[in-house]
Amino acid sequence: MQDNYVGDIGDYGKYGLLRNVTAAGLRLAVNWYRVVPTRPGKQEDGKYTSYLDKPEVYRQYDPELFDCLAGMVHQQKRNIEEVENSGLFAAYFFSDALTLANRAKWHQEALRSTAGADVVFLDPDNGLESARMHQHRSAKEKHTTWQEIKDYYDRGQSVILYQHRPQMTKKEVCIQGVLDFQDAFLHADHTLLLEYPRYTNRYYFMFAHQNHIPALECVHRTVAQTWKGLCNAIDICRP
Repeated sequence: MQDNYVGDIGDYGKYGLLRNVTAAGLRLAVNWYRVVPTRPGKQEDGKYTSYLDKPEVYRQYDPELFDCLAGMVHQQKRNIEEVENSGLFAAYFFSDALTLANRAKWHQEALRSTAGADVVFLDPDNGLESARMHQHRSAKEKHTTWQEIKDYYDRGQSVILYQHRPQMTKKEVCIQGVLDFQDAFLHADHTLLLEYPRYTNRYYFMFAHQNHIPALECVHRTVAQTWKGLCNAIDICRP
């Protein structure tokens, strides 16, 4: 996550999902996987904010959230702290910046800061490291590692992971890569998947513990229904 993403159309869907998680009675923690751009102002990330100029189309999904994000964008208050202080959803927040040099210490601090939650949302720019990255321990700041997710899950927390589809990667390949991690390494009790296809494919994988399955299935179902047109429920077939 980067400050310049705040308020774009991907953010709108993301916070809509998180608001449904807390509405379901689950205690939420957010690890932003914050990245400080090395070339601020020289990239186009977070540019998809034109939806805010079409309230007749987009405001219906979550009017309160839409109005809040419109205010942030129009007042040029696009930063993580503004989201945390907005009151849009209650959560334990961890917003320390991740660098390769401090990753081990950063991860331990993140675990401590999110310990009180039922569900931890992880928001890396690109999503999960690939199997090759895992093998060679070469994940960058914009990825979460296999072990980092497992550390949250193994202490009893369900995990929601943001996954971005790389431009040259097919949708099916992107999804299967995360499912291979689940089947070979994480072994979560249940996996749910939401897709937000507007402009670019964004996926949210929910790795649920048994005791959280009813609530997260309700979230999954409700979001797919109330955000229809911006969000699709993906059926994960199991043998």
